[in-house]
Amino acid sequence: MSKILNNLPVEDLNEENDYLGIIDKGQIIKTFLESNTEEFTEIKMFSLYGEWGSGKSTLMKYLEKELKGSFNTYFFEAWQYESDDNLSLSLLEYLSYKSSDSTEEALGEIVEVAAKLFRGFSKSMRITVPGLSIDGSKIVESLEEEPKETFYQLKKKFQEEFGKWESHVTRGKNPKFNIVFIDDLDRCEPENVLNLLSALKLFFTYGEKTIFFCGVDKKAVNEAVKTKYGNVVKANEYLEKVFDISFTMPEHDDLLKLVSQYFDDRKLKEVDGRLNVNIAKFFRELRFTNPRKVKKVLNKYLTIKNLKEQDTLQEKQSRLIPCILTSNGGNYLETVITLYLIVIHEFYPEILDDMFNLDLKMKVFEKAIEESAKINSSNKSQVYIANTVNDGLDFFSRIYELIVVERISLSEILSTRFYLNESDKRRGLNPISEFAYINTLFCPSDIQKMNARSIITIGTFKKGLRVEEVTVSYYFIKYLLQDNIKFNELSDVSNIPLIEMKKTIKTLF
Repeated sequence: MSKILNNLPVEDLNEENDYLGIIDKGQIIKTFLESNTEEFTEIKMFSLYGEWGSGKSTLMKYLEKELKGSFNTYFFEAWQYESDDNLSLSLLEYLSYKSSDSTEEALGEIVEVAAKLFRGFSKSMRITVPGLSIDGSKIVESLEEEPKETFYQLKKKFQEEFGKWESHVTRGKNPKFNIVFIDDLDRCEPENVLNLLSALKLFFTYGEKTIFFCGVDKKAVNEAVKTKYGNVVKANEYLEKVFDISFTMPEHDDLLKLVSQYFDDRKLKEVDGRLNVNIAKFFRELRFTNPRKVKKVLNKYLTIKNLKEQDTLQEKQSRLIPCILTSNGGNYLETVITLYLIVIHEFYPEILDDMFNLDLKMKVFEKAIEESAKINSSNKSQVYIANTVNDGLDFFSRIYELIVVERISLSEILSTRFYLNESDKRRGLNPISEFAYINTLFCPSDIQKMNARSIITIGTFKKGLRVEEVTVSYYFIKYLLQDNIKFNELSDVSNIPLIEMKKTIKTLF
């Protein structure tokens, strides 16, 4: 039985559990940092860019472990301290605690000085990219109990105390440089993110032996800058000013190692190539490659698979679960449909809600068929176009009736061919194929043009597919139209009505 993987950072990263190729990137960064310590008097701020769930925490945890011996390492998880009044002060207190054997002698007055210095910092800080500036007078205004102590005196005292801390934590046989990893910034409130980054740049870089390595989601910082400054400050300029050197998380287009934790490499007659390779391709085709999101989807799929394999599962319950691939059978089509339903349930619920929304789909189809009729029938009358649209809507309405009202199953779709009416049969037109049902069901809700009858034939439908916005539903229907799945080779197909597949996912999760 496959094991459900957690979504926490991998603490003990090794070749076996490095599903995302993080070690190679980590070794490059490690070599860079160890080889350029002479530059750290000038270069202090490093960033690791990557979206939420891309593995930033795992990579930084790996670096923390690998750099011990070359650096005194500290790992500050900002989100855990966000309830504090001031993240900058929390960081300083954290460094104090982690170097507690030398705190009394080395830190001296630094926490007290920092408390005064940072108290008015968030109110006084103004970004004037391409420079960072603060109004010292506003900080001093907040120091009611210390009216004679100027902002510049506080800065100088902080610099002196921070230097003492550096000297003591790097004394003797200790490493001669410090590296402070700052994680979980993308989970903090926008203003807290900006205040901490700006304080790091303006105050903490006074030292000569300490560098800061921050995991940053550019989208989060973009939103933070936009929230506080509107269009006055550009996020990219702000980040360029704060960070001296930046690294980027590796691309995750190759999900094979992660997918292989859940799917074996068996060969199937209904799809070319091996199962795990095809599932990895499926996620790539959907442009759904964020590791944390993929892992969440795969864990939920595994829950369904484990249920399917339970001998104690009652027959009534078993019939509600699609024939996904297990050790006892199943088929590839229902497997990828189930994965897709989990994806949209978890991350695009509006698409799942619209799937059986007949009123919405009919409006979409009407508009798309009308547009197609106008383009293809420029010399035809308005009556002809109207009749074309009405015929098309009748076509889709009948398909939806079969799916929703008559609750047709995937097994029935694949084993028989339906005519919409006796007239179609007499005229020798193509019967309704599996493509018509699948295309109608999973068709994007913003399709722009479409010939109604073309939905029967995979080639003509694929050629005419146009949407207003490219979304995961568009990528999924394109994936199904690739001729990759051999529908005539499918076996062990369930008798679950298509409409029940959606209900199963919503019920389970």
